[in-house]
Amino acid sequence: MLTAKLIKEKAREYGADLVGIGDIAGFAGCDPRRDPKGILPDASCVIGCGFRVPRALYKTMERGIQFFNYTQLGVKLIDEELSEVFLLKMGALIENEGYDACLQRNVSNLRVKGDHTTNPELCDTYELALAEPVAPGKVAPDIIMDFPQAARICGLADVSCKGNAISPVFGPFVRFVFIVTNLPLKTDPPFSRHLCDHCGECVQACPGHAVSMESGLDTWQCAVYYRGAHKSNPFVNEDFLKEHPDREAILNGARHFDAASARAIYPQIDFLPMRPTKYAPCLCGKRCDVVCYRHLKEKGLL
Repeated sequence: MLTAKLIKEKAREYGADLVGIGDIAGFAGCDPRRDPKGILPDASCVIGCGFRVPRALYKTMERGIQFFNYTQLGVKLIDEELSEVFLLKMGALIENEGYDACLQRNVSNLRVKGDHTTNPELCDTYELALAEPVAPGKVAPDIIMDFPQAARICGLADVSCKGNAISPVFGPFVRFVFIVTNLPLKTDPPFSRHLCDHCGECVQACPGHAVSMESGLDTWQCAVYYRGAHKSNPFVNEDFLKEHPDREAILNGARHFDAASARAIYPQIDFLPMRPTKYAPCLCGKRCDVVCYRHLKEKGLL
């Protein structure tokens, strides 16, 4: 018989660094487009698992030594290879006992209908604008869970002022997957500590001024500067945007980008290859996460 203890043991055996189980009742009242009950109506809980992103991948970006491996190893490999094998193993374990296991990995390039944001890690994102419900009263597909909130409900992380998950073990250096299941399990309490103290260091660190204490993360602004449209990018030379009338404003992070203007400038922000994988190399060094991690360490919260 599968118990919460056994599920957690197997999750760690299969490679997870963090594991928690959230009561499905914790999702009551959430946006229906993100509600796990819409995925599995008789769900009893959500199993959340986290995979650490090695700190050294951030350190090499901070030193300006190496940028490519963070996105390839710290993002793509975890989301598209490690976590997929992990989820399939966990799903088989649960379904062999006669229960359902709806596996949820990070859907990096999809947005629910009405969500006009983007993911800076991807070459672009696709909003499901043409999706229609299959029957009256149902939500338009795809239902895409809110991962940071799900991590909080599973007892694994706080949600920061810019909307990402912060764990008490790895800070922001972690990526999550989830399993929505009707397997009856003892659940963990939601995460109740406030790791994010709204210090504002992430706001100051971003070279594109994409983080605001009032409105969180401006994802299109982030996407442009994640790709390197700033003076501290070591690949920038005098020919970059040489004829652009707003060159200095862009390099200084003073130009604001929306979906249309960000997509228009993407072809000119092409410093390292992304075509084989469609993942954009991180040329801002994820400074927001680096200063967040350092701040949490200094406060003794990690």
